Amino acid sequence: MSVSTNTQFKLPVRAPFWAQILAGLVLGVLLGWLARSQDLSWLVTTLEKVGGTFIGLLKLAVAPLVFFAILVSITNLRKVNNAARLASRTLLWFMITSLIAVAIGLVIGLVTNPGAGTGLTPADGAKPERTGSWIDFLTGIVPTDVITPFTELNVLQIVFMAAVAGIAALQLGEKAQPILTLSESVLELLQKALWWVIRLAPSAPSASSATPSPPTAGT
Repeated sequence: MSVSTNTQFKLPVRAPFWAQILAGLVLGVLLGWLARSQDLSWLVTTLEKVGGTFIGLLKLAVAPLVFFAILVSITNLRKVNNAARLASRTLLWFMITSLIAVAIGLVIGLVTNPGAGTGLTPADGAKPERTGSWIDFLTGIVPTDVITPFTELNVLQIVFMAAVAGIAALQLGEKAQPILTLSESVLELLQKALWWVIRLAPSAPSASSATPSPPTAGT
């Protein structure tokens, strides 16, 4: 004879990701206050290691993710009927969002006046030996080898190499299919690994906001 029960065991509800980030920030502020007020050097060191490790993991994923994402996106244009129109709309949205980001940055800079409490004056600065030109900018996009852009995290050079590789793959057609299949698999692998890193994000703002900032001049 079977015994039925109305008791239901419910799994604990996981907080939304934004709430975890917010909780991490609040926890970081509390830990930072505790570390400064109690002079807990071990806590400061631990928080710096946690935050630095998270940033290092993100930097590790950026270069290959950008390269393979652009490569796969360009090669997938052959599946789009009106690729030129899609590309023009993409560039338009890129310019619009860039202008919005610049406007937000300018407004925040004018309102908060960053660097006002540092005690620095224009006389403390030094003029650069030379200023770059548009020609220098364009020539700087072209890498001299395929390794340095990844080791130095030069995103513009990585984008250039990915664009060249993607266009070349489009020209090759079916001959490039094996490398395209491999690139799509690598991109999926990187996205999965990056999601694991992002799941650690609540601990990153906690560690970053808790790390005491160095004293500025005049304080």
